[in-house]
Amino acid sequence: MKERELDSVLQVIENPVRRRIIKRLSQEPSYALQLSKELGLGQPLVAKHLSLMEKAGLVTSALESSPNGPERRRYSLAKSISITMDVAPHLFKERAISFDTGPGGKTPKQKDAPLGKLVREALAASGEKERLSQISDVLSEIDIRIGTVEEERVDLLTVRNELMNEAARIVGNLEDHDTRRVVFYILEEHDREVSSISQSLDMREMVVRSILESIERDIFG
Repeated sequence: MKERELDSVLQVIENPVRRRIIKRLSQEPSYALQLSKELGLGQPLVAKHLSLMEKAGLVTSALESSPNGPERRRYSLAKSISITMDVAPHLFKERAISFDTGPGGKTPKQKDAPLGKLVREALAASGEKERLSQISDVLSEIDIRIGTVEEERVDLLTVRNELMNEAARIVGNLEDHDTRRVVFYILEEHDREVSSISQSLDMREMVVRSILESIERDIFG
C-alpha cells in the first residue's frame, strides 16, 4: 500500500466511532439507519462518518430498492488490509498489506501448505451445516497460528529493542552528527547504498560517500 493511501486509512481508523462502524461492517454490509440503531448513534452522525470513509476508499456503497419505500444505500467494506506500526526508541516502522481475494484472484499460498488440505476439505464439505462446522474448526486453527506468530514477533521486537539501545549508546559517542545519522540509517534500513542514504537523509552524495568510507574503516571494519 502506498504511503498516501496508508495515511488516508489511518485518518479514518483513528476515530473510535468509525472503528465501531468498521467492526460492524466487517460482519456484513448494512444501511445508515440500521447502523445508527445498532450502535446507538444518531443517523446524521453515522451518515457523515460513512461519507468520509467512502471518500477514503475504505467503504463502498450502492443503492438498493426497498420493499417499504425509496431506495436505500447499502454500505460495505472495500478493503482487506493488515496494518502494523512499531514505535520505540530507535524504532519506527509502519506497514500496510492488502490481502484482497476476490473471485478469480490468486490462490493463497496456504493452500499449498498442510493447512491447505483442511481448507479444501472444509470448502468441499457436503451440506452447508457440515461446511460451516469445518470452516469454524479451520478458522480456530488459523487464529491460533496467527496468535503464535504475533507472540514470536513481540519477542523479536523486545530483543531488537535491547540491541538497538546498546547500538544507540555506542553511536551516541560519535562526535559528528552526520555520521551518527548515517550509522542509524544503516542500522535501521540495512542499506549502504550512497544514493539511498543521500535521498533519505537529504545529504550530498559526496558527503555520504566520505562518511561511508570512514564508517567502513573505523566502525564496521
